[in-house]
Amino acid sequence: MRSRTLGLALVAALVGTGAVGAAAATAPTPVKSADPKGDVTSTLDLTRVSLTRGSDGRLRASMTLAAEWDRKALVAGTGPPGSVCLKAWTTTAPPDTTPDYLVCVTADAKGVLRGSVLHERANKLPERVASADVSRPSARTVTLRFSQSALGSPARLFVAAESTRPGCPRLSCIDTAPDAPKTLPFTLKAAAK
Repeated sequence: MRSRTLGLALVAALVGTGAVGAAAATAPTPVKSADPKGDVTSTLDLTRVSLTRGSDGRLRASMTLAAEWDRKALVAGTGPPGSVCLKAWTTTAPPDTTPDYLVCVTADAKGVLRGSVLHERANKLPERVASADVSRPSARTVTLRFSQSALGSPARLFVAAESTRPGCPRLSCIDTAPDAPKTLPFTLKAAAK
């Protein structure tokens, strides 16, 4: 009886390993890009962006800046707040179009960080369609976790990161990674055979 129980446990372990292996084989390949340090004078100088799908199925975007920064670096005395965003094209083709979605971290007047998924709309302000969990794995990096469905569950998307200095609406206040007009392709679903 004991050998049969051990045999069933071994079969279950092998089947479980195969299931894990199959799931890992279908996971999207993470994408990342570096950006030169010092290419902008802003304190929000992007140097790296990466996007992957976490084990919980949510997308995880991490953006790293050249120097340490705190949440007050996004607070504006006047004008729009600063932001660090992932731009996502899901139905349109970059670079000649605006992204379909922005996944951003901003700060309120007290410096409290807030993550949002925003849907771009023609001739209107972006619409907030979901929240994004914000974490700070280091003093230079911010990570945003959000549901794939917040982007409409596309099979493929193109992404780039963007940081905007607080209080400044000009293009000269923006840094991108990779440098515009480049983007990173990210495939979420394998093509049907």
